[in-house]
Amino acid sequence: MSVATVTVEEAAAWLQSGEAVLIDVREADEFAAAHVEGAILAPLSQMPAAWEALDLPADRKLVVMCLKGGRSHQVCAFVGPTAADGQPLFNLLGGIQAWHSAGLPVVFAEQ
Repeated sequence: MSVATVTVEEAAAWLQSGEAVLIDVREADEFAAAHVEGAILAPLSQMPAAWEALDLPADRKLVVMCLKGGRSHQVCAFVGPTAADGQPLFNLLGGIQAWHSAGLPVVFAEQ
């Protein structure tokens, strides 16, 4: 199944304008170490329950992210091109690594 993708620059613009919600499917310890502000944690290891527990706005794009894009691709393929309320799903190309490399803000745990 093909999965729609989005670049970190496009996703950042969508998030800033309120068009999209960011869902992080990495594990809780990874999320605690570094995450994008406002991202919602739904670990791949807890799917599908973690996805079903999300309260997602029906009028926003859903951007799914992980470290590099592999786990988020799995989640997008599992959920399908649209979520239960018809929201379009996008896999964030390159994950948080690409986000950080592009100079976009990341919240790091205090060392």
